[in-house]
Amino acid sequence: MSDIIIAYDVLRVINAKPLFAKDHYIRLSNSVTSVDPTINFSEELFLSHILKVIKSNNLINGNIKTIIQIDKRKKSYTIDCKEIPHHYPSDNDYQNGINTITYTFTRENPHNKIWNQELREITDKMIAANNIFEVLYVNKEGHLTEGSRSNLFFINNNELISAPSTEILLGVTRKFIIEDAIKTGLKLIEKKISLDEISNYKSAFISGTSPKILPVKKINKIKFDVKNVLLERLMYNFDIHIKKDIDNFVF
Repeated sequence: MSDIIIAYDVLRVINAKPLFAKDHYIRLSNSVTSVDPTINFSEELFLSHILKVIKSNNLINGNIKTIIQIDKRKKSYTIDCKEIPHHYPSDNDYQNGINTITYTFTRENPHNKIWNQELREITDKMIAANNIFEVLYVNKEGHLTEGSRSNLFFINNNELISAPSTEILLGVTRKFIIEDAIKTGLKLIEKKISLDEISNYKSAFISGTSPKILPVKKINKIKFDVKNVLLERLMYNFDIHIKKDIDNFVF
């Protein structure tokens, strides 16, 4: 393995403020310390780089990527923080759902957001070639886990179903979805989700920095209900979380 490891995180800027900044810092910091626990990467340093990018680019709405390049041999690191191109779902995507396809891949360290250039190139090509929004990973056991840039959920009756948290990247958006689901009476079920059995589920959606909560219309050729009342309620509640966080944030 190379001595250089790249940990990264992407957050969304709304009204010139970083959304869920503290949660993104915690996730990035955890990725960094998993590579080298001696590195002290502070929240103040993280926010100072975010603020610099917002001011220098006059950024009102968009995405910022923070890259931590860690030299394990020298026990040192560098920070690169920059605005990156973004693709937010259209109103039609939110109303009618998106198409997805699957790709066989298993994360070695699912809780750490470590850059994989080869994997990114593969999934980007799949998205472009198939005119889809997202690629969903199926592990070597044939179980759906997450998207290339998102978490994945299913809804069945009053159950919110996710792959086991030990097998996926714990997205910032995912945390708020689970909180809201429990408050509204949905029961969280973490289980291994066989690709062969997904037709048994009523609705599906992905979640993440750019898509927020986005209904899934199809996984491969399997269709899902995008007008599920419980799904619409989760989407509404998450937008309230966003507004509250942005309104209350100060640098």
